[in-house]
Amino acid sequence: MDHIGKRIKELRKKNDLTQERLADLLGVTDKAVSKWECGLTAPDLALIIPLTRILHVSADELLGGKIEEIDAQRVEFNEHCDNYLKYDMKDNYQIAQKAVSEYPNDYKYLSFLALMEMTMAHHYEYKEDSTAKYSVELLERAIKHNNIVIAECDDSGIKQKSIWNAMMCFRDMEKYDEAIKYAEMFPAEGVLTRDRAMERCLQGEKLTEHRQWMIYKNLRGFLISLSRIYWFSKKKDALVIAALDTEETILQTLFPEGNYFEFHGNLCCAYQRRAEFEIVEGNYERAVEYLRTMLEHAKKIPCGESIFLHGVFNGLSVKNSEENTLLPYVISGLDDVNKSILEQLKNRIKTLNIYAPLWKREDFQKLF
Repeated sequence: MDHIGKRIKELRKKNDLTQERLADLLGVTDKAVSKWECGLTAPDLALIIPLTRILHVSADELLGGKIEEIDAQRVEFNEHCDNYLKYDMKDNYQIAQKAVSEYPNDYKYLSFLALMEMTMAHHYEYKEDSTAKYSVELLERAIKHNNIVIAECDDSGIKQKSIWNAMMCFRDMEKYDEAIKYAEMFPAEGVLTRDRAMERCLQGEKLTEHRQWMIYKNLRGFLISLSRIYWFSKKKDALVIAALDTEETILQTLFPEGNYFEFHGNLCCAYQRRAEFEIVEGNYERAVEYLRTMLEHAKKIPCGESIFLHGVFNGLSVKNSEENTLLPYVISGLDDVNKSILEQLKNRIKTLNIYAPLWKREDFQKLF
């Protein structure tokens, strides 16, 4: 009785708990805790498990080991868990088993064990026979442990790793429908994303289509980032020219037939800036030609209809949404977003002072 009382006192202080707080968490009086620590009584057997959870130790540690030894053991477990690639996988597997045995309520260690089970499932020593691709027993055990973490762990980082590893277990077993269920748990943004997970689970034509969509979505973001180089620049320097030319070259390569779908809107902005740079340099005729190209692109932006793409996106069918009928850069107070992009652009070049040198030119007026 005296020994467990001392252990409770040491661990309580290590966890920054008062006797009153520990008593409150256990549903007993602070006098009961005081008596345990003085060695006058011992906690009921039913309180041992709650005590281990509150004090973050195993039952064996609560009833026996020294704090110094416990801390050293934790350091070893955490080192293998956090830096497992540095160590032999079989050693990691044994360490993970021991860690979970000592700390059954630590989800970090349980997730680590599941990862090692998945890894060792492909090790020849653990397969049922030499012709097997993997150990079914170990993969099923890994799935079980991952599911416990997914259901009970509040740490989002640990939880996402377990979702990923469970997904990979089902993928290794060629149970792709099950794997996809886990892939769908991931958010659209973050370190582990739904797109990245889906790429590991899909097969055949579905995988090809998924990759096409990933390229398509990433293309949108990339072109917007590229356009910021020239849109917010005050002068036409080498970087601006490179950005403008690169944007157009990319679209010409991906859409060799010249139908750029929603990306006609990006080219509208590009040619507007090309024209403005030429006006600043006094090249009015070239500026008008750029504006003519801008308006041609504006006419080709789809308005709600579904279109089958070509080139690297061959086979994809996309439908332009309302949000995509906006120009990449809207000029507040000037653009009426309820009107077509063509009308918005015509209003810009009739209104913005930078175009004033063109207003009386016959070739400019013919644009309307």
